[in-house]
Order: sequence, then C-alpha cells, then structure tokens
Amino acid sequence: MRYVETIIVGGGPAGSSCAWKLKKSGKNVLILDKACFPRPKLCAGWITSKVLDDLGIRKSDYPYGLLDLDVQIHIPLIKRGISYFPSKWDNYSIRRVEFDAWLLDRSGAECIKHQVKKIVKNDNGLFAIDNEYSCKYLVGAGGTACPVARQYFSKSRLMKNQLTTLEMEFEYPQRDNTSHLFFCNHGLPGYSWFVPKNDGFVNIGVGAISRFLNKSGKNIHDHWSLLLDDLHNLNLFDNKTVEYPKERGHSYYLNSFGGEVNIENCYVIGDAAGLATMDLGEGIGPAIESALMVAGEIIGEGNYQRCNVSRYSLQGILKKAISGVHRLRNETTFK
Repeated sequence: MRYVETIIVGGGPAGSSCAWKLKKSGKNVLILDKACFPRPKLCAGWITSKVLDDLGIRKSDYPYGLLDLDVQIHIPLIKRGISYFPSKWDNYSIRRVEFDAWLLDRSGAECIKHQVKKIVKNDNGLFAIDNEYSCKYLVGAGGTACPVARQYFSKSRLMKNQLTTLEMEFEYPQRDNTSHLFFCNHGLPGYSWFVPKNDGFVNIGVGAISRFLNKSGKNIHDHWSLLLDDLHNLNLFDNKTVEYPKERGHSYYLNSFGGEVNIENCYVIGDAAGLATMDLGEGIGPAIESALMVAGEIIGEGNYQRCNVSRYSLQGILKKAISGVHRLRNETTFK
C-alpha cells in the first residue's frame, strides 16, 4: 500500500489549489480523480480579482485568456424590469475545461486516475483507500458526489440549501462581453444567467433552491424555456435558428452556518462541503478559499472553519442594486 502524507480526492479547482499550497510548503501530496484532465465541466465560470489574488496570479499569467465582463443585473419590479450596471468591479469568465487542467498542472502534484470506492480509518489513525493508498490527512474535493463527503460528512450539507441547476455551454461568437444575471424572474426562487466566455463561447443556465422550486408550480425545465425566450426577446441569443446542445442538470449546496467540514485530519472543501455562495450559487471562489485554508491548517498556519469562507459573491454590489430597487419602489408608490 502506497503511503502519502496528504491525499486529495478530486482534482478540480479546490483539490488542485490545496495541492499547490501544500507542494509549495514541501509537503508530500497525491491527487486521486476519477477523470482524466482536461475534462469537460459545465459551469458559468465566473471569477473575480479575489480568485486571482488567492491563487497568486495575474491576468497575464493565465494562458487561455480571461474575458473581462460587463455585468447587467435584472431584478423584476412590478411590471418593469430593473437593471443595475456595476462599475469598477473586476469580473472575468473562464472555461472550466481549460481552467481546471491548467490549475492541476500548475499545482505540481501527481494526479492518478482512480475512482475512490472504499475508505477505512485504521487503528493507527491512517486512512486506507481501496487497499491501495494510505495517508495521514485526507481531503475530499470531489464535488457534490465526493466519496469522502458521503462517508464522513453526510450531515454537513443541509437539504434546505440544495440548489438545482440546468445549463449548457457552446460556441456563439456573435455575443458581446456583457454578462446578464436575472434574479427571481418569472417567480424563479433563484437566478438565471448568460455568461460569455473566451474564444466565442457562452454559458447559459438556471439555478433554483430546490425546496422552493418544488412549491412554486413550475419546474426547472419550465424556467429553462422561459429563459431561452427572454434571451431571444432581448436579442442576446437566437434560440429559434441556432443549433445548441442539450441542457444538462446537476445539484449542489449553498453555504450554511452549520455542518462539519473537518473531523480528525479529514476535511471537505468546495462543493464537497457545500460552500457555494448564497447569492449566486458560485463555487469557484469558495472552493479555492477553503482549499487554501485546509492546506494552511495541515501546514500549521491556520484553522479551517466553514464560517471563515466567503458566503456572498456580489456583496456590496448586490446591496447597491437592492437599495436601488427599494428607492424605485418608493418612487413608484408615491407617484
């Protein structure tokens, strides 16, 4: 059985970022992932300058290019659509098939294709994986279906915070660089998006809190059809004549105040821990934050806790948008 001090299950942004920091500190680390990289990964791929700062990189360091985004936020108000344009806020989009492979290679860590099936903690305190690998520190970074999360942290993600999504990504060169976010459109208990990518790609999606969606009278596919119609009416996407791939669905969890993320040298990070932001359901930033915190704890430089991971993507920007909606609502009331 091969021994490595730290084994990370999952080579996405969380796993590779954790491995990168551990390797920088001279630690022995191995990544296990069921897929070979580069591998396709559906995701809006929205990142901010904080992600770059956390990774210690500049825009020019990224070889595939970061698309600078203008952002338009749509919030329905009675019969009028209210839009808010953030300014002086660094937003970028990436394609996960490129971003994940680059981060993994950058980490310098060995990655073995292996689907983890059985994890046992021995009397000596080491974790044994499928009778092939053993480690002192075990990090679950395999997303919502991560086997580490399933075995050791089954109660850390609350069903009330489950998010259901549908999305697709495809080439659409005629789009501009404006990203559109639609909050609570058509009664959706969540938001939908249109995010341009580098090289003429675009990602379109719908995300909703599952428990509210089930009570709303519409399902996620209903809202998908409404989004396509809205994008067509706004001249953002010609869904009547353009061929595009079939949408695909998945679910993950928003960050909550409760739930363990570390138990006796065993950790979960990113979507495995259910750390997506409460406002946008965005997972890349929290994944990288939590990964670096865990690496810091293993190195002896910090303490990884759920409450220390950012819970909002828009933060002050959304507050300004909501303030604008309240102001317009008051103006409408007094007219």
